Amino acid sequence: MSVITICSDWNGRDYYLGALKGRLLSLCEGAEIVDLSQNIESYNISQAAFIVKNAYHYFPEGSIHIITVNSETSSEQPHVVVRHKGHYFIGTDNGIFNLMFRDLPDEIIQIKSGNKEANLLNFPELSVFAPIAAHIYNKGKLSKLGKKVESLYNMVPIRALIQKDTMTGKVIYIDSYSNAVVNISKDRFFSTLEGRDFEILVQSNQHLITKISQHYNDVPEGDILALFNSAGMLEIAMNKGELSNLLQIDTNSDIRVKFHDR
Repeated sequence: MSVITICSDWNGRDYYLGALKGRLLSLCEGAEIVDLSQNIESYNISQAAFIVKNAYHYFPEGSIHIITVNSETSSEQPHVVVRHKGHYFIGTDNGIFNLMFRDLPDEIIQIKSGNKEANLLNFPELSVFAPIAAHIYNKGKLSKLGKKVESLYNMVPIRALIQKDTMTGKVIYIDSYSNAVVNISKDRFFSTLEGRDFEILVQSNQHLITKISQHYNDVPEGDILALFNSAGMLEIAMNKGELSNLLQIDTNSDIRVKFHDR
């Protein structure tokens, strides 16, 4: 049994997700279909990339991952199938794959336009993605789907800025608990720290964090903390509280870290 995951920005009241699942079940007998996430902000490929990047490798090798976010195609941004580390990804070459993978994937196939069904031109998930998933599921060769290409549309991820004794990161994701994930990795944080003390400034100087916690309950309820989450990224949270809502933090908000000698 193979697994097919779906990551979308569809609202639960729409029929789109149900239609796609129905077609996949019709074309892929015995497949297990998993909702990777259905709460992506509309057209937010950065958010979708963060979700898929940090979830796909927990699935069995051979899994097929359909990404429906911002799926409309153009001559510059075609539909593609990407094979990477034993997994298959179906989506639009709009920059999302460069945000997901550090290295160039093992194989990239640009899907030939003739695969689209005329009555479903504005629903590529049904006209293109489902048949492609079925082709892969049924052990078809990727070369039959289109032409092999060597590169993907380049969207450079926003990186934390280091100036003298300050690192400035940006919030890249707000999770369901209102915690803010920052684009500062654990490795980069500690390589910059170099044994110094630090202060993490949240909403300018209003809130200071001077230690990295291991658990949310390392601080009293309602207090703010910083930790490195399971994805290895800096996370600013409030124990049993809604940090982002209370402090009006959203994606692209700045989080500064000041380093100083002991």
